[in-house]
Amino acid sequence: MLALVLLLPAPQVLAEVGELPSLGLTSALEISVHQERLLGQGWLRQFRAQTRLYQDPLVQDYTERLLQRLATYNTGLEQKELDLVLVNQRQLNAFAVPGGVVGINTGLFLFAAYEDEFASVAAHELAHISQRHFARRVEASRGAQWTAMAGILAGILVASQGHADAGVAAIAGTQAAAIQSQLAWSRSYEQEADRIGMETLVAAGYSPEAMPRMFAQMQRVASLSGRPPEFLLTHPLTESRIADAQARADQMSGKRAPIRGKDYEMIRTRIIFNQIGSADDAWTLFSRQQASPAAEIYAQALRARGENQPERALELLQQLVKEEPEWLLVQYLVAEELVRQKQWQAAAAQLDELALYAPGYYPALFLRGEMHMQLQQWDQARRIFQQLSQQRPGDPDVWFQLAEAAGKSDRQVQLHQARAEYFQLTGRFRQASSQLDLAVEQARLQDQPWGVQAAIRERRRELEQQRSLMEF
Repeated sequence: MLALVLLLPAPQVLAEVGELPSLGLTSALEISVHQERLLGQGWLRQFRAQTRLYQDPLVQDYTERLLQRLATYNTGLEQKELDLVLVNQRQLNAFAVPGGVVGINTGLFLFAAYEDEFASVAAHELAHISQRHFARRVEASRGAQWTAMAGILAGILVASQGHADAGVAAIAGTQAAAIQSQLAWSRSYEQEADRIGMETLVAAGYSPEAMPRMFAQMQRVASLSGRPPEFLLTHPLTESRIADAQARADQMSGKRAPIRGKDYEMIRTRIIFNQIGSADDAWTLFSRQQASPAAEIYAQALRARGENQPERALELLQQLVKEEPEWLLVQYLVAEELVRQKQWQAAAAQLDELALYAPGYYPALFLRGEMHMQLQQWDQARRIFQQLSQQRPGDPDVWFQLAEAAGKSDRQVQLHQARAEYFQLTGRFRQASSQLDLAVEQARLQDQPWGVQAAIRERRRELEQQRSLMEF
């Protein structure tokens, strides 16, 4: 997606395969990592307010872990604090925004049959961040203003919602640049992201072949459909780029078999059935590609659920647990199905067992909180989401649930505080400030200690300062 921001005149960079140089010293940039972080966080809040996100703690947790694993092997990544947004769109797309924000469409899961293919795209986007392509592009334009950068980020916002052509037009309207120079510069950045991304991929234990294999598949889709995927509209792909990636993969250590990934196959199966309306249609799509026995059993369970056969669905999931009792993900799937079927006692026992394996496992904690909410055990739910809010302070879904539980528990101060955090994370700072004013008033009426009221006022001042820095 950062190919979209590369729209200012710049010299063409030529390089031989395997000898592709770095396009400048990122440490010498005038735009600091901190400034990029502020820009990215402001953009992220706008994005959350305007885009339909994919809300599934299991998929979120899996993808965050994969992203953090790849980030560990990207030695040039200064921005270690990453934010992942999953976009609920079936178009194949992924993007990076300055300041450590990575966006992935659910369509990427549908398209990438193997974990290493999926990881190759994620590693490519991390390379855009580590090489600070956004800042370097702006630095190339002498005298660029923050308003110009705002226009560029607005274009990314449009394009990342599945309107790439409109996004490009928005950016083009912000900057007057020669088309040929734009393409040359964006291609050079894409080549650099390919190189750094492939190095990251290999260091993380994946096959370098995954990246050119993914590119070739995208090109085939484009040739068959007549319209390229959204990813290719924002990441220009040429025959020479595919050839360069293949040559670079050939030069690396011996070829490795494609990596399916146990958890990845299950996550991909889950998204197929969530994204396709009919269970039969989802099964047809799933069946087109070879899958592991575990993924096939999970697909059968999801098909049974879709056909209103809950007993059969639970039986199949329990079969998976019997075969691999220490597999955390399938333990979660059983607990989830038990909650879905309102078998509360069995679900609680399953979640207790999960807690022994992984006490801080985010999907299981969120599921337990949801179970307490369904049972109207408001204070138990409140304590769970309060724990999660400390574990995941940047997660708006957690704060939303905490606000709901606090309100039902008649914890009015916490209700307004949680709403404030939810509003500020979704770009509504005025509403956040109003909620904190209400929290102070409630604390005064309840005669709570002066320190509590002072802490709320301080948080309001922090949010006002944050708002002034992020608004653009």
